[in-house]
Amino acid sequence: MKTEMLSTRIDHDTKLAFIHVCDEVGLSPSQAIKLFAKAVINYGGIPFELRSKAPNSKTLEAIQELEGGNGKSVDDVEQLFKELGANNT
Repeated sequence: MKTEMLSTRIDHDTKLAFIHVCDEVGLSPSQAIKLFAKAVINYGGIPFELRSKAPNSKTLEAIQELEGGNGKSVDDVEQLFKELGANNT
């Protein structure tokens, strides 16, 4: 079967980390990319979940507070610090 070249650009640190993991599992980077391509074909899409990072529990609580109409607003930073009981020095 005739083969073709596929190339991509990634940052240096990602490349080094990728090569290290490939070495650890006994694959060359080329073999790992071929496996990924086959997995995409067999799965009919990306074979893992793609999602953005979920907010932590404190942030979720703040979002729910705002969506519930219980948020507070201030006119300036000094008032914010006063509301929070923080010293702004």
